[in-house]
Amino acid sequence: MRFSLPNTLLALTLSFHPAYSLADDKKDTTTPLEPCTVKSHLGSFYDLRSLSVQVPVDGVKPGKNVLTENWHAKGHDYHDGNANFTLNICEPLVGKFEDVVGVEKDSWRNVSAVYKVGSKTYSIG
Repeated sequence: MRFSLPNTLLALTLSFHPAYSLADDKKDTTTPLEPCTVKSHLGSFYDLRSLSVQVPVDGVKPGKNVLTENWHAKGHDYHDGNANFTLNICEPLVGKFEDVVGVEKDSWRNVSAVYKVGSKTYSIG
């Protein structure tokens, strides 16, 4: 079975939110999830913070295994392959993203996932 990239990204993005869990509703839901964690249907917790890209600090060289660039994906089956997806896990995007459709200018710095088609940038998280 093949999932479309936008649906997969939406499910992935929602799973990072602390109010959502991948756990079965019949399991223990009284334990709140830590930010940037998900819970499997078997009750295992997964910490996703190691996938986050942090904004670089001026004048400080990042460590050897520190992520410095947003995650990128080509939407091969979305908009005839002309969409490019950019996301960060549990953090806002690194770098400047402007003219994000449907997002007020003051909130552009809080966007953590976008896709671009042509010259337009759309927020998906």
